[in-house]
Order: sequence, then structure tokens, then C-alpha cells
Amino acid sequence: MTPPPALPRAWTRWLLLATVAVLIAGGAALALRRTPPPLPAGQPLDGKLIVYVRPPERASEPQPLEQPGATPVRTGGNMSLEAQLNQPAFTYFVWLDAAGNVLPLYPWNSQTLEVKNLREPPPERRATNVVYSPLLGSGWNFGDQTGIETVLLLARRTPLSKDIQLADLILPPVNSTELPAPASIYGWSTGADSVSILHPVSAADPAAKLPAGDPLAKLLLVLGQHFEFIRAARFAHQ
Repeated sequence: MTPPPALPRAWTRWLLLATVAVLIAGGAALALRRTPPPLPAGQPLDGKLIVYVRPPERASEPQPLEQPGATPVRTGGNMSLEAQLNQPAFTYFVWLDAAGNVLPLYPWNSQTLEVKNLREPPPERRATNVVYSPLLGSGWNFGDQTGIETVLLLARRTPLSKDIQLADLILPPVNSTELPAPASIYGWSTGADSVSILHPVSAADPAAKLPAGDPLAKLLLVLGQHFEFIRAARFAHQ
């Protein structure tokens, strides 16, 4: 049987190049499908803070902070935090508990409070859109002291400079013997000159602001000199 004639060398080279081009185009198309479209230039950093709380008798049933009956929290219960951002950012969670402690959460601690000194430099983590604190399936336990629990979400698009010492900005802790009712989440974003009340007042009054003399408002405005996006949750521990 006579073998088929061999293809000309030029034709073989063209066929090989065409095959490679098809493979590259297909890979690029797949990558475009998997990669979200880029944000417009200058898009502000934005997002939200989600706080889940669990009562001691139902530790496996997380309740969003805004759910009726979720607060005040009680000793023996716990909380977990989630940050959702519209673009990758470097995120930091800090907890000002009812006992007056200022506790570094993310990125210092993953599941247990091994690092309790805010002066410890934060470990290096990559910028990301979503952060859970602690890792899924666990929670940060509330202590015995009643009062105000405050959680801070601080985010920026560049890592926190080693020259910025968070402990100097946040200490002494913002606390009060007056229990907030209901629980509230407050917000500050780049360029704002006041702190908005995002929940629950925003449902009735989108323009509601935290009074400028409130210690928490003062703290968030100070932190706003170093972070592009800030959220704070404040709720009662009774």
C-alpha cells in the first residue's frame, strides 16, 4: 500500500502555528470567564461587615447581629465575623470587649486568641475580597464582663505601614456603661467627614449620623486617616 504523500514543510509549520494560536485563544477565553471584570479606575473601596452571634444554649445556630433577639449577647456565647469587599484589600479585625481589652483578631489570630497584644506586628497576608474571623466553624467567646462589645473592620488597598501602631490609635478602649439598644453598625469610607449609622437606623433615616462627640465617632475619624474603609459594630453584653 502506497503511503500518503508527506505535507510540504511550510504547510506543516503553518498548521502547527495555527494549533498553538487556537490553544492560546482558548486559554485566554477561559481565563476571562473565570476572572471578574476589573473595577473602574478610581473605584472606592467598599463592602460590608457581617457579625454573627450565638447564644450559649444554641452555639451551633449563628444569628446575624441585626436579627431581632440576637442581642444583647450573653456570657458563654460567641461571635464570628465576615468582611465582604468589592475589591482585594488588606483587612484587619480588632475587638474592644466589654472588659476593656483591645484584642487583635485577624490577621493575628485564626481560631484561638494566641496573640492578645495589639502591639504585635500583624502577620503578612495577601489582599483578598472576603475574610472570615475566626475560621469557619468556630467563634470568639464572650467573657464574663457585661457592657459594650465593639468590633472594628479596617481595610485598605495597601499593607499597613510598619510605622503605624494601631495600639497608639485605639488605646484607651472606647467603652461605656450605657448599653446600646438596638445593636448598631457604623460606617466610614474614604473622604467622609462624619460616621454614618448603617444599621438599624438607616432603614428609617439613610442620612443618620453618629454624633461627632461620641467616642466611637472620634475613634473612627482618627482611624480614617490610615484606612480607606471602616465598619464598626457596637452591641450590648448583658
